[in-house]
Amino acid sequence: MAPEVGIGDWLSMMASFFLVICLLLITLFLIKKMSPGVRGVSGKRLHVSEVQHIGARQKLLLIQLNGDEILIGQTPQSMTLLGTWNIAEIAHLRDKTGDNGDEENLGEAVTPSPSTFRSFFDQFLYRRRGKN
Repeated sequence: MAPEVGIGDWLSMMASFFLVICLLLITLFLIKKMSPGVRGVSGKRLHVSEVQHIGARQKLLLIQLNGDEILIGQTPQSMTLLGTWNIAEIAHLRDKTGDNGDEENLGEAVTPSPSTFRSFFDQFLYRRRGKN
């Protein structure tokens, strides 16, 4: 016959469960605080603006550092610098030419919006076509 579970056993199991959950939360909090990260926390100079996954193990990273934006391609074997842009210069060019979002403007003056990943990638492709 199965043993009966009394109120004391039930309270003991619930207290153990609660203790395990608390220890798990404390561990996750400590891991988050102690891990070296590149999050955009105030006071840090390095901030990952956007991440675009291209394939299973390839991605593009748009990083802000000291007023510049840097586009980096990452594979399992390496990281490659694809381009850099000064945020102030891009904003100045955009204001100067009156960017209306057309891709035809890329031929005259490169004027991507600093907030969109697509415009940076279009500028990168334009630069690569110009070198060939």
